[in-house]
Amino acid sequence: MNGVILSLGLLVGLCLCVRTQAAPRCYSTGETREKIATDGLTEPFRAMQKAAARTQAEALAAKLCLGDDDFVYEISLLRRDGKIIRAFVNAKSGQMLDAKSEKKRGD
Repeated sequence: MNGVILSLGLLVGLCLCVRTQAAPRCYSTGETREKIATDGLTEPFRAMQKAAARTQAEALAAKLCLGDDDFVYEISLLRRDGKIIRAFVNAKSGQMLDAKSEKKRGD
């Protein structure tokens, strides 16, 4: 019986650990406008311009997301070779955090 209780305890602990790494919450266009006004965030167009210049790619779209208590713009960019890049820009400071190439679906 003690083994069953210990196993259940470990299972619950594992579930709690997995749950804390939830996907970021992304906002609609209207919600993004509201967050920009209330939280003093950088305009998405400026973040897109900065990411495009930094990656030498064409900005396609941006969405505001909240992850790890920070607002971040996730920006999709198209490189000259046709590959899509995802850039992440801190929505408060405008600093670029990261840029990653998307993997092809067959890879």
